[in-house]
Amino acid sequence: MRIFPIHIIFLLFLGWNVAFGQTTITQNQSQLASSFYRNGEYEKAAPLYLDLYEKSNVQYYFENYINCLVGMKDFDEAEKALKKQLRKLKDPNLQIILGFVYKEMGDNAKAYSLFDEIVENLNPNKGAVISVANQFFNKREFEYAEKSYMKGRQLIPGEMFRSNIATVYAYTRNYPKMMEEYMQMLREDEGSLPGIQGRLNSLLRFDFDQSLRNTVKREVLLGIQQNPGIIVYNRLLIWFFIQDQNYQQALTHAIALDKRTHSEEEEILNFTRSAAQLDQFEIARLGLNYLAGRKPVVKNIVDVKKEMVNVEYRRYISLPKNQREHPGNLVSHFENILNELGYTNQTISFAIVFSHFLAFHLNETDKANEVLSRALGARELTNQQRSAIQLEQADQMVYNNQLWESTLLYAQIIENNRENPLGDDAKLKKAKLGFYLGDIAWAKAQLDALKASTSKLIANDAMELSLLISSHFELDTVSEPMQLFARGDLLIYRNKDAQALATYDSIGAFYPNHSLSDIILMRKAFLFEKEFDYESALSYYEQLVRNYPWSTSADDALYKIALLYENRFGQSEKAQELYKQIMIEYPSSIYVTDARKRYRILRGDPIETEAFPVDNESEFFRGGGAF
Repeated sequence: MRIFPIHIIFLLFLGWNVAFGQTTITQNQSQLASSFYRNGEYEKAAPLYLDLYEKSNVQYYFENYINCLVGMKDFDEAEKALKKQLRKLKDPNLQIILGFVYKEMGDNAKAYSLFDEIVENLNPNKGAVISVANQFFNKREFEYAEKSYMKGRQLIPGEMFRSNIATVYAYTRNYPKMMEEYMQMLREDEGSLPGIQGRLNSLLRFDFDQSLRNTVKREVLLGIQQNPGIIVYNRLLIWFFIQDQNYQQALTHAIALDKRTHSEEEEILNFTRSAAQLDQFEIARLGLNYLAGRKPVVKNIVDVKKEMVNVEYRRYISLPKNQREHPGNLVSHFENILNELGYTNQTISFAIVFSHFLAFHLNETDKANEVLSRALGARELTNQQRSAIQLEQADQMVYNNQLWESTLLYAQIIENNRENPLGDDAKLKKAKLGFYLGDIAWAKAQLDALKASTSKLIANDAMELSLLISSHFELDTVSEPMQLFARGDLLIYRNKDAQALATYDSIGAFYPNHSLSDIILMRKAFLFEKEFDYESALSYYEQLVRNYPWSTSADDALYKIALLYENRFGQSEKAQELYKQIMIEYPSSIYVTDARKRYRILRGDPIETEAFPVDNESEFFRGGGAF
């Protein structure tokens, strides 16, 4: 009796091992078949897929077996195998595949006759309709995908398949029909607006002939004219104007809608924030002035007042220093808001921005510290609010060269925020501080750990600095050049740009032709771009490309040159040549995809690739002089 259970366990274990071994064999066979299939070796892949299907009864293997037969031009065997399967189970998806075998054989009439029969005999079930339509869609038989959904409308009362049909129309560029479906979706359910906006946004990225834009604008305006009571149409129009960068029209319509409904204040406030981020300061002001003077008074009037000052602040720091007005009025506006609203948990973010402005842009560090101290005294602060204030304090300590004190404060913030991104931000800043102080190896170890941060910005910053250290420090027998370079970066953070330039120059004087030479040129170009001296920045970028064409920074510099010619100097033809140069001379560059798209846009070509990435400047100095 004691032995019997052991036998049972042994048999179960043996069975499990057999099953596990069989699974491994199947996986290996599947991988081998897939490899042959991808390489076009259909005669080798076909028997493997057939064997896999017979063992597992998985439809995917059977379909690939048919694909192999078609690839081998063995249409008779493909037809025979499909008809055999259909005798067992009349599956519409297999019928569609059979139809495509007929098309490959050149018998289109037979194929389309079968397709018509499939649509006519559709199962009155939503899942069945979608399955058949998707199969047609994936085979690029868009007309039959549409017919399937239309038949589904007849068979299933109340089921309109509008989103699915709109997708079919989008692929066939039948934009009027697509918009008709979307407009009906909105009429039936206002909650579908975000989804429709997302789909339209994806399509608008590649609308280089303006056909989609013209259709959307026409159809939405017509919908508003014919159905003035459907408010969601107005919201779609406002969204469209924003995507089309027609911010004045977007604001005009948003205000007009708010005057009708008195319910758009939150949308207008969010719009003004977005406008300010895009340097559309006058548009942002107009929107905020409307909200500030609206009757009845808006519910979020406190946020409106804060945002009015934030817009002034963003405009101030966006200008070259010689174009900035005296900051006294802006400081007064910050102070007036804080005096009116007080230092509360509702004004913490506003107080942090004010303090940063005082410290990093006006060099009024004592007054900046006083603002933070008063913010810390606010009641009912959350841990993250308190930590955010302390993080700004630590940043300002670095700015004031109180490096040891800032290290301790960063460590405290990390300890109190181990489970949120704010803790990772403090880790990154502490690692950079270690770099500034010359503890390069320790800094790299911390940066490597941060590459896995959930924050993409933090992970990218960490990776950038870690790569720089790997390329120019770990292989160097002398540590002083990198330590001097790190000191130059610290001086940039502290807005001591002239001293930073002198420090970078000293590396070239003491260590001629050092491997950091190209990176130093990038840093110098950054400093001049920061001061809006684009001509000087251009000269350093060009020097790098000319003298270090093999450098890992050469493609970066060439891309920056192209952007300057396109966006700052208005020489699109020159920019076009430079984007072409990137594609030819640096084919493995991370900028190739972006350069190709910009090149095609400047040349006027339509583009059918993935979304255009937004160009973001390096965030290496985020929090300091490049705030």
